[in-house]
Amino acid sequence: MAKRYRAFTLLAALLLSGCVAYTQSRPQVEGRLLDSHGQPVAGAEIVLESYKPLASTVSDSAGRFAFTADHEWSFFLPIGPIDKINMSRLDISARGQRYNVLLSYGLSGPYGGGPAGMRVVCTLPPSQQTPDPQTGDADICQQETK
Repeated sequence: MAKRYRAFTLLAALLLSGCVAYTQSRPQVEGRLLDSHGQPVAGAEIVLESYKPLASTVSDSAGRFAFTADHEWSFFLPIGPIDKINMSRLDISARGQRYNVLLSYGLSGPYGGGPAGMRVVCTLPPSQQTPDPQTGDADICQQETK
C-alpha cells in the first residue's frame, strides 16, 4: 500500500510540476496551388514536413489542399532551458518540378508551438524558371490572414 501511495504521489508531483504537455505537433494548413497564369493546378503531390511525421495530400481540381492540425502528449524533464524548433515546410511536386517552401520557423518552449493554422496561396513560376537545383528551395507561397 505504501509503495502505491509513493508512486501515486510521484506521478502527481510530475504532472503538477509541468513535466507533461499537450502540444500541437503539426499546424493546420489550407492552401491553393496555381500556375503562373492564376489557373488551378490539380493532381500535385504536396507533403507537409513538421515536428510530426510527414503528411501528404494531392491538390484537387480547384488546386486546393489541406492538412489537419495534430496534437500530442509529451513528457519532459525541466532541467535547464527547454526550447524546441518548430519548423513547417511544404514539399510540392507539380508538372515535373519539385519545390521546397519554408512556411514557418522558430523556437518555443515545451508548451509552445508554431502557428496554429495557416492559409497559403502558392503560385508556380513560369516553366522556364526552375527552383534551386541543389535544394529545391523556392519562395512561391504567400500566407494569407485567416
